[in-house]
Amino acid sequence: MQHFPMNRVSFFVFIALLTFTQPTLFAQTDSTAFRPQTLIGVQYGLSWNEVNFSPRLPQTNLQANRIGLLFRYTAERHLGIQLELAYDQRGWAETRDGASSNYTRTIDYIDFAAFTHISIGKGAVRPLILLGSYLSYPIAQEEFIPNDPIWQDFPLGYYNNPVPDRLQYGLAGGLGIELYFESFSFQLDGRYRSALGGVFATGEYDFTFSNSRGITAQASLLFRLFGGS
Repeated sequence: MQHFPMNRVSFFVFIALLTFTQPTLFAQTDSTAFRPQTLIGVQYGLSWNEVNFSPRLPQTNLQANRIGLLFRYTAERHLGIQLELAYDQRGWAETRDGASSNYTRTIDYIDFAAFTHISIGKGAVRPLILLGSYLSYPIAQEEFIPNDPIWQDFPLGYYNNPVPDRLQYGLAGGLGIELYFESFSFQLDGRYRSALGGVFATGEYDFTFSNSRGITAQASLLFRLFGGS
């Protein structure tokens, strides 16, 4: 009887195992492969706003609202683009010594923002980073001048005059977390926004610049249309 050397037997066993396990290995790789995701959702946020005037005006934060829609396309496991279209309130609140209430100017904008969305990790709860820019156009505004001699007797030039309809643009960024479920996700983030253009034109009402800025705390609910990991 012919005997096969042990090294040949080992070789054939190895080939057989490789042949039968290869489809399984590929199936495991495919099952864990990332598939690009498309999500749409809604968002709501509270913001705290001011305008960086020069010369400086004493201010406190003006609290306002942000309501919008968002679209996200994630091409890589941790990298995507997030687009937002929102109704966004901004403005400022002036203070004066001895005044019982504040002067406020609230401006309503239609806001379009585009962010690079960076997620960290693979678990059900993932930290995220948002980096981007925005364009905003004013559609309405509301002014409140307290019925107080401190305000009535010493008005500034723009009191009782509308803020010009100027396109606003700037940079924005934020940090947050996202909770992932089977067909949807829930995103919480805080972001900072700073305009590159002024609320008023340079030199108008003697302002050198009048750049809007603010912080927003926001919650978003996103529904997965396609893809997933």
